[in-house]
Amino acid sequence: MRLKPIIYAAAAIIAIASASTAQSPGVVITEIHRDPAAGGKTAIPGGYSHSFVEIANFGGDTFFFKDVFLTNGKTADSIRLFDAPVVGHASCRFDDAHLPPGGIAVVLPQNYAVRVADSLLAALSPVHQIADGTVLLTVNHKNLCGGLANDDGVALYRGTRSQIDSLISLAADPGVYVSAPLSGKIPLSLRQPKGVSVVPASLVLGNRSGNRRYILSPTVPLTPGRYEALLDGMLIEYSAEMFFGTVQCSVAVVFVTENGQNAAWRFYSNSSSGTAEEEIGRGVFGDRRQYSLAIDIDPKPGNYVFEVTTSGGRTVSVPIDLSGFWAAAGSLRVTEIYPRGSAKAGQPEWFELQNVSPAGVNLNEWTFGNPNDTGALAASDLILPPGQFIVVTKDTAAMRGKYPHIPIMIKPARWIALNNNNDTLCVLSPRGVTADIAIYRSAWFGRGGWTTQSLERVSGNGNGRDSVSWTLCNTPTPGFPGNAGAWRAVSAPSMEIGPTPFKPNGKKVDSFLSIRLKAPPNCRIKVKILSFDGKPLKTFTDEKEVIMWDGKTDKSRPAPPGPIYVIAEFTSTGGKKVTVRKNTILWR
Repeated sequence: MRLKPIIYAAAAIIAIASASTAQSPGVVITEIHRDPAAGGKTAIPGGYSHSFVEIANFGGDTFFFKDVFLTNGKTADSIRLFDAPVVGHASCRFDDAHLPPGGIAVVLPQNYAVRVADSLLAALSPVHQIADGTVLLTVNHKNLCGGLANDDGVALYRGTRSQIDSLISLAADPGVYVSAPLSGKIPLSLRQPKGVSVVPASLVLGNRSGNRRYILSPTVPLTPGRYEALLDGMLIEYSAEMFFGTVQCSVAVVFVTENGQNAAWRFYSNSSSGTAEEEIGRGVFGDRRQYSLAIDIDPKPGNYVFEVTTSGGRTVSVPIDLSGFWAAAGSLRVTEIYPRGSAKAGQPEWFELQNVSPAGVNLNEWTFGNPNDTGALAASDLILPPGQFIVVTKDTAAMRGKYPHIPIMIKPARWIALNNNNDTLCVLSPRGVTADIAIYRSAWFGRGGWTTQSLERVSGNGNGRDSVSWTLCNTPTPGFPGNAGAWRAVSAPSMEIGPTPFKPNGKKVDSFLSIRLKAPPNCRIKVKILSFDGKPLKTFTDEKEVIMWDGKTDKSRPAPPGPIYVIAEFTSTGGKKVTVRKNTILWR
């Protein structure tokens, strides 16, 4: 499980604080895998047998599972040891009913041991990849809480089946509380796709409202027994807020397995190339277990790092993502648009973004839309690396069926529809700064010119708001660099052909005539091939950078040998025509 940072945008002045005590997380439910069935709820693979609840001890004392229960509000299960080690988990611990500081336990249903032990079903009932040394526990029923549904929350408490003496941890919707006797279902209404778990958004920072907020795990596949924010006995978490152009970064450090005696901390940044380092702050911790720091930063491109070195010489480094504050105008660029989605053709509306900045950009809290309406790009943290593309679409399943190799794709929670012919697409940073504006008009491409093609951004030309910014792309390339933009990034048309002569004899050498074109984005192109006496042989209307002619006519007959003319007609939107002629020789 990976704990992601919380990024806030605020407009207030908060005094800078020196090292102080942070809020202790204690024993926490850190991951829940609910209703994992691939088919029916008791089907294999998965089924209720593969549900689990992960528990981590971030306190300073050993936690004992005596009289500890797990409940979804309807069924209370006592937590106990397995009767015997579970097949496939020889490196886990099965004889410990306690959890030391820094320890992690995974609670599984009794049915899990039965499923994975059945050799006939082993291929159909996969074994969870649980981390070595994890404490494995079970409950007194075959399934956790009678079977965890996709919207079940859970509570961990000490007491009896009918009495809650002390609530240990609660994973539920905000504002939900539990009491004894249990009065009904505990809701955690965040529904996850199959094979995805839910995890707390924060353990220390941003947890002032009582119970923790849970989110879909950004780590896939599941990670039972692993808590990636717990690094070498330390829990490190951060948040960041903007105050009138200055970012205040709050860092919480919890020493779980020892105190912070003489541990040194350092906050620094590297340039995107990693060649230059700038130190922002440093200090030394005392003998407490928990600390919080507030550090002012002038946000600028770079890779920020918080580092702790213990008195024993162990060093833990945590990347600090502040891209949401400095990455604004110009960081993201709309590079391709497909507004003419068709359910019949199996292709929804989509557009492509590229990170053109020198560092990763967190898409959380970025928005897209038009001047009248906007929606969130991402509901949680999603880092787009430098130079990479992401496809934003109305329907990811349909896009995956049409383009199975798209590397990064996202479906916003609410889609802002794109007009088929004329529209303005805006992309805004978390601070509301416009990063890019893409405007398109069907009139730019002439009557009948724009049909099923995508619109590709012309590299090097235009600002995204006029006809010289866009060209038609007959073969869309969502998620990858396009090829139309480069050969369209010119101010004057041109054509090159070769080889001279060429021999369309079916062999690999000189069998095709290559016709290489360059044209401004607002030009329509037609290529004609004529015999020496002026008779038309072949006409091409497909607009692409390179046309390969096999020496056959429009009627698929071999063209006669001899001199030929290649004529390219470039017609601008305003009707101005430029003709380029070349000649070569066809040999047989």
